[in-house]
Amino acid sequence: MALTLTLVMAPRKKTSDPRKTVNLALGKRLAELRTLRGLSQRELAERVGVVQVVVSNYEVGKLRITAEAALRFAAALDVPIQQLLETGTLPEIVPQRKPSRKVLERLEKIEGLPRRKQDAILMTIDHFLNSAAS
Repeated sequence: MALTLTLVMAPRKKTSDPRKTVNLALGKRLAELRTLRGLSQRELAERVGVVQVVVSNYEVGKLRITAEAALRFAAALDVPIQQLLETGTLPEIVPQRKPSRKVLERLEKIEGLPRRKQDAILMTIDHFLNSAAS
């Protein structure tokens, strides 16, 4: 009985599988780039055409990033593929600002108006922005 408990309770040995190390490094890089772009996993998944859990599995190293997936992620993140694959350096990306939800909701309402009213509102906004910049 003591032998059985010793085997069950014994700590597992860490295997240094180079493939797992690469998967983890690429996943970490993918997460860094996604975060710098200000994207959630769900937003990146939509851009790439997968579900959010797939992005999560890539980021934690559960899935191996194929060449096709790497190309799709690089395109979705608007970075060169080399930048995604360089796991030893931090990326030099300027985070993109996303418009606020309030602004987007208002723009959608404006788009629902007749063309004449849209033009009037946009002309008012343009005039306000030009006078604020002066």
